[in-house]
Amino acid sequence: MIQRAIEAEGIRTAAISHLPKVTEKVRAPRSLYLRFPLGRSFGGAGSIDLQRQILQDAVQFAVTGEPESIVELPYRWKR
Repeated sequence: MIQRAIEAEGIRTAAISHLPKVTEKVRAPRSLYLRFPLGRSFGGAGSIDLQRQILQDAVQFAVTGEPESIVELPYRWKR
């Protein structure tokens, strides 16, 4: 897993997950869970404010998150 290799070099990471049960099984270093459709990790096209917020959440979680933790972000997909 690329994330583990990066972490082994001392660089903290955070991944976006849509399948938390799979994420638990692979024991990813840090993951943020979003209830968005697969392939829409940062929201819909043109959702600049939401995309920026998710990216900021990911960077912050990479810095402060506990190893092998999965945190659900509060954002919901709007049809």
